[in-house]
Amino acid sequence: MLFVAVGGSAGALVRYGVGLAAAKFLGRGFPWGTLTVNVAGCFVMGIVMELMLDLEARSVEAITPSLRLQLAFWRQGVAIGFLGALTTFSTFGADTLRELESGRPLVSLANVAANLVLSLAAVWLGVAFMRAID
Repeated sequence: MLFVAVGGSAGALVRYGVGLAAAKFLGRGFPWGTLTVNVAGCFVMGIVMELMLDLEARSVEAITPSLRLQLAFWRQGVAIGFLGALTTFSTFGADTLRELESGRPLVSLANVAANLVLSLAAVWLGVAFMRAID
């Protein structure tokens, strides 16, 4: 639970900072902050998925206290805590609906398409990155 709490706090702070920075530097005409954290979070999730698969494969041979701690850190601290607080698909839904209700269906549709395509591509890139350096 400590890993989830610490990871979640860090993820929430990073998410807040990215939102402020995106609004300042890119403007408020598109939900850039939400898109940025979703894509970055998905990229990191791809990396974490590969790290956990590697650790789990090693744990089949011999689960040690150190390996158990590493798995807990990556699963609870990073995947659940940090990335759970960082990526904001609930905010994505609210942003998309707000744009739609504001009479901007093309911005709403662009937001859905950009989040979906770029987030899936980022997970793939994260996995490919880890496989390339392995």
